[in-house]
Amino acid sequence: MSFDHLLIRDAEGERRIDAADLPLRVGTGSDCSLRLPGPGGGPVVLLDLLDGQPFVQPVGGDATLQINAEPLRTSRRLHAGDELQFFGSRIRVIVDDGALILQVHLEDSAYVTQPPVEAAATASAADEQIAPTAFRRASETQARLEEPRQGRLKIIIGAVLLVLLSASYLLFTSKSIRFEIDPADPDSVQITGGWFRFPIGDRILLRKGEYTVDIAKRGYYDLRQAFTVGDEASMQLEIEMRRLPGQLTVSTEPLVDAVVSIDGAIAGKVPYGPMELQPGEHSVSITAERYLPFSDVVDMQGLGREELLAVQLVPRWAEVSITTEPAGATIFAGKEQVGETPATIELMEGKHLVSVVREGYSAWDGTVTAEANVAQTLPPIRLQPANAKLQVNSIPRAANVTVNGRYRGQSPLTLDLAPDVDYVISLSKAGYGSSRRQVRLAAAASEAITVDLSARTGRVTVNVSPADAEVYIDGQPRGAGSRTFDLSSAPHRIEVKKAGFESWSRSITPRPGYPQTVTASIRSLEAIERAKIQLTQETSQGQVMRRIEPGTFTLGSSRSDPGRRANEVLVPVTISKPFLIGVREITNKEFRKFRENHDSGSDIHATMAGDENPVAMVSWGDAAEYCNWLSAIEGLTPAYEQKFGEWIAIRPVTNGYRLPTEAEWVWAMRYAGTPGAQRFPWGKDMPPKKDSGNYADQSASDLVPTTIPRFDDGFAATAPTGSFPASPLGIYDGGGNVAEWVNDFYTVPTPGLKNPVVDPLGPENGKPRVIRGSSWRHAGETELRWSYRDYGTDARPDVGFRIVRNLD
Repeated sequence: MSFDHLLIRDAEGERRIDAADLPLRVGTGSDCSLRLPGPGGGPVVLLDLLDGQPFVQPVGGDATLQINAEPLRTSRRLHAGDELQFFGSRIRVIVDDGALILQVHLEDSAYVTQPPVEAAATASAADEQIAPTAFRRASETQARLEEPRQGRLKIIIGAVLLVLLSASYLLFTSKSIRFEIDPADPDSVQITGGWFRFPIGDRILLRKGEYTVDIAKRGYYDLRQAFTVGDEASMQLEIEMRRLPGQLTVSTEPLVDAVVSIDGAIAGKVPYGPMELQPGEHSVSITAERYLPFSDVVDMQGLGREELLAVQLVPRWAEVSITTEPAGATIFAGKEQVGETPATIELMEGKHLVSVVREGYSAWDGTVTAEANVAQTLPPIRLQPANAKLQVNSIPRAANVTVNGRYRGQSPLTLDLAPDVDYVISLSKAGYGSSRRQVRLAAAASEAITVDLSARTGRVTVNVSPADAEVYIDGQPRGAGSRTFDLSSAPHRIEVKKAGFESWSRSITPRPGYPQTVTASIRSLEAIERAKIQLTQETSQGQVMRRIEPGTFTLGSSRSDPGRRANEVLVPVTISKPFLIGVREITNKEFRKFRENHDSGSDIHATMAGDENPVAMVSWGDAAEYCNWLSAIEGLTPAYEQKFGEWIAIRPVTNGYRLPTEAEWVWAMRYAGTPGAQRFPWGKDMPPKKDSGNYADQSASDLVPTTIPRFDDGFAATAPTGSFPASPLGIYDGGGNVAEWVNDFYTVPTPGLKNPVVDPLGPENGKPRVIRGSSWRHAGETELRWSYRDYGTDARPDVGFRIVRNLD
């Protein structure tokens, strides 16, 4: 219920106070609209309406006024039934028929004169002593008593009035702000900015100005949002927090070699997880040999919770029981021997050609249809005696033998056949031709056939590197270097070997009429050992750093390079030792662990303060302090020290974290493990290729003076680190996003150097520092080139940094 006035009822009657006449001053002073008997000379409480609801604010700090028998120390809303007490005086809050009423009772006040009470006894005249006193004029005495009293009273009244006026001004000129947060009941809400904040219920009074609210709740990403309090009397901010990802673990019963796919992409093998998944629905599928595929949709709640998906796999085979009379017959499923009767065999779902063979009996052939996970038993098979025999031989041996299309084994093989029946005997062998014979045997006959299978060959060329490596075929040496062979169309094992090198092998089946070529390039054992060196390491904060090997290269650019600046002098450089460099720029989340309330430019664009976006608005000294902070955590020697209020690099270089030297930055970014230097991060020509990096694109047109025509990377300001493809070394955002501080003082190099400078550290003193790389604010050919050199001293919204450390 909302009110626009209130009624006061006391011994004198009832009077109406409209909202425009509020606040109502309640107290003992002559300026109070509702006067109460008691000590003092001013208001003790202010009563007003906020959004149509009554509230009270105490004046002064002595808590002489009570509400519901408890001292009133802070502002609070009033509700029906509340009672204010002041030295026995009572004011009761009543809501009657939609009206807000203050019922005043003064009869119990300690300061209301009561009827006289007759003394219990009267002192005797004999006990009364009369002492003389000096005579003084009445006017003189009165004046002396009144002067100090009046002076103190004026000071007190003036101070109280000043406090009341100041508090009233602040209170009634501030703006009412309400936060509508989803989900409700956050763990903490902190507002920074301004100097006056006055909470009232679910609202807070703020002065006009710029503010930032930080909201935290378990299970949700921490949220920071800037807002402006303007001229509106009240405002409501609707804020939706984003749930943290959940952790999904997938297991199967039975535990087999199964593959898990999530949202259509292969994730790994069972048991799998925990895997971080964003809140919402995700498709999960599981495939395993010999089991039916599984698929389902899981609804991840997120909030950092761990969830388990346990899947009962269903066999894809059927158990088939086979018995024969007599027993001891061999069972074939296709060409595979699977058991001997009586037996229960496993057949994958589908149709199967099953044969049962026993010497001295005619073979039984049948078709069995298997249904997944459904067992079945075949009727007993009665084998019929056979008194005709056929001996099957082949050249070469071990040819596959089939009778009327059913597999019986490999040659040489004795077949038991029924007399006076036409049979088709087929023989085949990999790398040779196939042959068929039609036979019919008389009763009790015993015959033999021999089939010569002609060889079929295919041509295979083997190219080897190094050129003197030896070629082996089926374990036999066949000569050194690249060679061509005519081989039978059966599988062959080709190997390439050389002392001090790894071996290479491959299985190949030649095809007649289709020449094939295989290439074998083998590495030396020394190269293999170098490759085993760990390429990445992690800091204590989980930041991945990439190992960069030594090398010799050239800083700067040629005078013929369009867009070249005079400070891009060609300088030959050698990096003599490997080092580690961060694969990503330092993020806001990482930097805030060191400096909690840092803001990278949310007033420019809200995304710049995102946790995963690169930190910006940091000076070179800020970056150096962060490096020392990280070094201290890991017990490393700091790389920087402070002298005369300035941070400088320690020489020689320590083992602590630091900024890359300009030479290290160029070697890792521009050359990136490739033979030559690129002109731009994406290649040699303008404009940038799609998805090549975060530069001044069309979406940044409101933030930068110039943009790249018809280029849109999807980010108006900075982007989360790693949003674009990495370099060949796996390093992100060397070009674009934010430019980066490096270790060196800025100077223009001396031209004409012929011999490489080894591990250059730059000048020993100076003022500005070198800045390398392009940023989200750059659109010109000059700035987007790898060789562009900038410099500065102060923090900028497009300059951040990444870290480097020497290898121990």
